[in-house]
This record gives sequence, C-alpha cells and structure tokens, in this order.
Amino acid sequence: MYRQPELPLDITERERQPDIQPQGGPTLDERFDDFHTSHPWILEALEELTAQWVDAGGGRIGVKALFEQLRWSSPRISSGEPFRLNNNFTSRYARLLCARHPEWAGVFQLRSLRTSDGGRYLTLDDHDQVK
Repeated sequence: MYRQPELPLDITERERQPDIQPQGGPTLDERFDDFHTSHPWILEALEELTAQWVDAGGGRIGVKALFEQLRWSSPRISSGEPFRLNNNFTSRYARLLCARHPEWAGVFQLRSLRTSDGGRYLTLDDHDQVK
C-alpha cells in the first residue's frame, strides 16, 4: 500500500482550519446565511441538479461536483451577475438539500461541522430559510 510521506511543515492550528474567522469577523455560518439570502436561486438550481442525478439512477454525489456543474451551466453566472460560489458553503448547501428532501439523505455524505452552532442547517422555516 502506498503511503504519502509527511512533510516537516510548521503549520499553526489557525492555518489548518481556514474556515475559522478571526475574532470579530463574521463566522462561516453568518457569511453563508448572507449569501444564501442574497442568492436563493442557487439552492433551487442545486435541487434541480440533484433531482436530475437521482432520477437518472445516480448514487452518491458530492455537492462540490454539483457546484462545478452549476458554475459551467448557469445562465445567471454567464450573464455577469457579480458573485462567486464559495466552496466553503458546500457543506451548508448539502444540509439544506437534505433538510428539504429527506429522501436524498443517502445521496450526500454529511460530516460533523467544525464551525457551526449545532444542527441549525437541518431546520428550515416556512420560506426555506435557515432558522
């Protein structure tokens, strides 16, 4: 079995966890909430891509793969809407997709979040917004 050698790098704990914001800055959850509120169509587009995948008989898929497809195929992106899809938000989108569609729970592999305040991303309000 191949084993990748460890390099003797002096990396601080802060550098190992880039999603953790410095004190006083917005948290990843806060940045995601702002982005999701400003761009609700992204969740809808990810739902459509996931539904197509599931309907075609696909098994598991990573949300990052759906992000890449969305980047290439979205007319909103190609028409110049000023924003970028942040890969740090993929875990939150996977949780929102599973919250809205419990039947998709096996489609995405969810892991515990290091930078979240519990299970809030599995709970939505009546407008499909994070509670």
